[in-house]
Amino acid sequence: TNNNEGIVIELWYTYEGEDIIKDAVDEYELLNPSVTINFAQQPSSSWIDKFINVAQTGNAPDIFLAKGSWFGELAKLGYIQSLTNFLLPSEESEYIDSAINGLSYKNELWGLPLWFDSILLLYNKDMFDSHALSYPQENWTDIEFLNAALTLTNRPENVYGLSWATISPYMWPAFQYGFGHGPLYQNGNIIVNDTASVDSLQYIYDLKWVHRCVKYDDSSSSATQAFITSKAGMIIYGGWYIPSLIELEFNFGIEVLPLISTTNQRISPMVEVKGFGMSKDTKYSDVCYDIIRYLTSKTVQENMLIDEFKVPTLKSLENSDLVQNEPRILKQLEQIEFSQYYPIDPYYIFYSEYMRAALTFILEDHYDIQTTLNEAQQNIEANKDA
Repeated sequence: TNNNEGIVIELWYTYEGEDIIKDAVDEYELLNPSVTINFAQQPSSSWIDKFINVAQTGNAPDIFLAKGSWFGELAKLGYIQSLTNFLLPSEESEYIDSAINGLSYKNELWGLPLWFDSILLLYNKDMFDSHALSYPQENWTDIEFLNAALTLTNRPENVYGLSWATISPYMWPAFQYGFGHGPLYQNGNIIVNDTASVDSLQYIYDLKWVHRCVKYDDSSSSATQAFITSKAGMIIYGGWYIPSLIELEFNFGIEVLPLISTTNQRISPMVEVKGFGMSKDTKYSDVCYDIIRYLTSKTVQENMLIDEFKVPTLKSLENSDLVQNEPRILKQLEQIEFSQYYPIDPYYIFYSEYMRAALTFILEDHYDIQTTLNEAQQNIEANKDA
């Protein structure tokens, strides 16, 4: 890249680890004086719409960080470049297979993976201690899970045992899996109205309205606020929250989600892969590829692991001392082993829209579960066919 004169690259960055990527950008520019990288932090909300808007006018950023489902949508629309012809087999073999699969769509690779995001169980150790409760264990079932949530619940004080964003279509498939459905996305299809789906929603409904041990569940921000103010003893949330809890000096633990005793299947959330991609608009494909290789390098992933507790995507880091000596990374890896992968197919967007409405109708407005899921299934399929 040193032979190129006056190359300017636009980079969009989203999510955690901004300072680490900025430092890596500065280092790259020092090594490649003819390249200038304009770093722009972008919020995750409305990201996909903003990218599509600028791509329609030919002004998409040259490189960007995104999650898997965004890659699928942008690939389908033809706004980003496949990396299949850039990535050498020797380079591909450096990455964990599931990380590559998490950014692949229609047999093409669309991004270089930087980290895995997992959902797990976070718990307030002080609240467990005050009730003389044993901390959550890997071999917990839904029975121990419920008993702990009930013990921690003190409704007159507005304290509840458990919280998470119950109406999130991203969170629900974990329970669907636990009740025997398997992954949300199978063979190009998404099924939301089978027996396992109904059973999982009945379970969540009962936690909320029969056992009354779930509250502050209308959004992730409500759940996390309840957790850090000791209004919720446990939350189901992402590993990305760990640095915030450490900064708050909050006394917390993390554990994998429990097994469902009737199926012996674990509540298994969707794992997302975040990675860097390249726009179809860029005039400097080779330079962009060189940059995103640098930004997903071992050094950058090590820094992400140390500062942000991000689970790396490189095989060389899987068994490294950095990983093996950090229990909060090991626990995330354990949860990832039990998890399903976030669908990169744009079909997921239709699912997300209709399932959010269905979850709201069922969990907030008390609609019939089977009837509501049947309607959601019809809407999802109608959009897929269209």
